[in-house]
Amino acid sequence: MSETLVDQDHDAPLPAPGRAPAEPHLGWALAGLSAGAGVIHIAMTPIHAGAAWQEALGFAASGWFQLVTAGAVLANRAGKRFYQLVALANLAFLGAWIYSRTIGLPFGENPNVAESIGAIDAVCAALEVGVVLIAFRLIMSPERRSVGRLAPAMCAVAALGLATVVITSPDAANHSHNGAAAEPTGIDALRIAVDKDRCDRSFNIPGYYKEAKYLGVDTRWGDNPPAVAGAPAASADGHTHGAAAATTASSTTTTEPDPFEGRGSPGLDKLVSDTGLAATSEGAAAVLITSLSKATQEDYDAWLWWLRSSGSLSHEHASTSAAGDGSGHGGHVGPQPWVAMTDQKLCDKTEAELQLARQTAMAYPTARDAKDAGYRLVTGYVPGIAAHWIKGELIDDTFEIDKPEMILYDGDGLDAHVVGLSYYQWHAGDNKPTQGFTGDNDHAHRHIGLCSSKTTGQIIGDSTTSEADCVARGGSKADGSMGWMSHAWVVEGCESPWGVFSAASPVLDDDLGKVSGTDGGHCAGSGVRDRYDMDDAPKATPEPDGDATKTTGGTAGN
Repeated sequence: MSETLVDQDHDAPLPAPGRAPAEPHLGWALAGLSAGAGVIHIAMTPIHAGAAWQEALGFAASGWFQLVTAGAVLANRAGKRFYQLVALANLAFLGAWIYSRTIGLPFGENPNVAESIGAIDAVCAALEVGVVLIAFRLIMSPERRSVGRLAPAMCAVAALGLATVVITSPDAANHSHNGAAAEPTGIDALRIAVDKDRCDRSFNIPGYYKEAKYLGVDTRWGDNPPAVAGAPAASADGHTHGAAAATTASSTTTTEPDPFEGRGSPGLDKLVSDTGLAATSEGAAAVLITSLSKATQEDYDAWLWWLRSSGSLSHEHASTSAAGDGSGHGGHVGPQPWVAMTDQKLCDKTEAELQLARQTAMAYPTARDAKDAGYRLVTGYVPGIAAHWIKGELIDDTFEIDKPEMILYDGDGLDAHVVGLSYYQWHAGDNKPTQGFTGDNDHAHRHIGLCSSKTTGQIIGDSTTSEADCVARGGSKADGSMGWMSHAWVVEGCESPWGVFSAASPVLDDDLGKVSGTDGGHCAGSGVRDRYDMDDAPKATPEPDGDATKTTGGTAGN
């Protein structure tokens, strides 16, 4: 009778009664699949050690488990209970992989950011799927019977051969979360060192890192990488040029297809037009925020692709100077570049400063509280930057976290809720003031030539308002070149997806202004929270005296 029907190993010892799996030779196939996945995990462990120790430990533990599984099966030590453990373990491995590719692990180089699927990890996942399927077959078979040896043996050999191919492929040699070599040098080595030692991840919400990664925004050196071999060249104006810039654009156009395949759309054209105008005036910048919030997700995704592929991202003109940067929202669109912090003492200091700023903001939960404290409305609600309440007696040349010159609200009324703080300093010349939060990530900007009312002092025209127009409105044009402003989006629920210190925040959309005073605060009424994967806003509950609010719950981030 054929080997496919009769077990030829009459003298082989059998597992104990009740524990013996059916079709024992299928175990050979499972052993090969498990060994293949284990080899891949072990081979990739050193590469992932550069991103996070948790990842390296997970890869090593899963790899050794899968190799031990193969050994136990081949040594005829595997019973049904063992296969149950194997199936559950590999399901857990697959679950972690799927989570990392759809949501993003909470640690590593880019926490909570979904990773792309590569050939090597796809093969490893496929091998694990095979392990699970065969394990369930062995568990569920009602009686002991044998299958031929040839097919399982060939399956095992094929699995090991496939694992060998992928771990020796270019994909494995270049595998990391952003393509670093297995033995990095120069800028790649510095990048890994920064990612390993940085302690500032919590200062921005996950949505910031997700969008910054897609757009190629530098969140390690703030667009000013160190001058080492392999580093991209940065020009005097602070922008990255040369090979690095070309790589960013070409990688998008070749590996990330245009969502509209070159056909575009009316919605995308509006976003493109509004982006070009956003740096020309405060009004135009507000229009862009509104347009982004009302755009379909398809148009928004296409706009992100266009920003990156066209090189149209607008960031700091330089880290120290802001000549010509006196209108719009400081000339910034999208996530701002970020300089990573790797000194734990400095991170602790920044965290304490942000907490102090948050406490300061929440001491004035509504505009009425600001008014009672001597602040007055100077700018009505503007999408992207909110309504500004200012206290003139605090304006000087000194930065003090707990004495913000302006407090920002989600509407013009006295019941408007606080969304952040704005600091304002007198400083002559085009070089930016050096004072601010610990670190090198809060950048000041100016609004030159605003039209303010001669009677109330409120802003009644943006920087493009002509002198004649301003006078006709009962105002006068202000120079503004000595007034430097920086924002801090520290209120829970109102964290900016463009950075905690970004000049504008897309969360402050038109929808938010329309529900000011009625949505419970914490930017709950913003229409773009889901777009940036923000948690539900904290719920406000009245204090016993009914004059203030406290919050329960919160969002990830600051």
